[in-house]
Amino acid sequence: MQAPPDDQPTIGPVPAPAVHCMTLNLRRRVLRPPTHPDAWERRRDAVVALVTSEAPTVLAVQEALPTQTADLTSRLGSRWEPVVVGRGARGGGEAVGLLLDQERVRVVERRTWALSRTPSRPGSRSWATAFPRHAVGAVLEDRTTGTVFLAVATHLDVASPWARLRQAELLGRIVRQRGLPAVVMADWNCPAGSGPWRALAEAGVVDSVPRASRLVGEEWGTYPHYRSPRVGGRRIDGVLVTEDAVVERAAVSVRRPGGVWPSDHAAVHAVVRWAS
Repeated sequence: MQAPPDDQPTIGPVPAPAVHCMTLNLRRRVLRPPTHPDAWERRRDAVVALVTSEAPTVLAVQEALPTQTADLTSRLGSRWEPVVVGRGARGGGEAVGLLLDQERVRVVERRTWALSRTPSRPGSRSWATAFPRHAVGAVLEDRTTGTVFLAVATHLDVASPWARLRQAELLGRIVRQRGLPAVVMADWNCPAGSGPWRALAEAGVVDSVPRASRLVGEEWGTYPHYRSPRVGGRRIDGVLVTEDAVVERAAVSVRRPGGVWPSDHAAVHAVVRWAS
């Protein structure tokens, strides 16, 4: 099955009271020939075109190296406020984070948690992970509706199912303790319905796709890796929401602006509002 036209946004701008949440693993920059599909210099403008045309309220990114974050913030302009933090002890290195539409939301609080037994210790590792993993959050006030909610971006461990499960359980506890409506966006490194997704559901943080009133487009897999996307493929990236959310629409975007894949991952969208 063919992907939709590249010049048509999957979701596009969303009016209040709904909030457009989007997650995209940027794919970390590695040394490639400039014409290689994985070269950041080739993909950068496609990422910018994707973000500006979709106009999310809250964008979560993963695998953002400092140069990539700088590229995006300079090209996207002042409308989007970055809350992006590296996984190192001093906040450097590969990052996850949020880009926030300042016209729609105001940052009330910023937080970072290590996905370890010591979440308040930046750069800490547990559960035999090879690298530190972390979550970056912001408490946001919707300037239009006054709703205050928590947005979290994260990236679970790539190698260990045990570590992913423990990290997901920690995320569930964090969301419960904050007691706010929440959206948690990630490259989960495991498919929807697997153990970490179930652990979060038990904590009241659920997959947006099956809750959506309408699925826009096909249920594509989210890791096409620069190849043709596949309907029914593994959905390892996702937008999860607390159970008080109403999900109006959800989608996996396989757009290629200018014929260029923005990343080896596909973006995932959810249009969300909270009853409160």
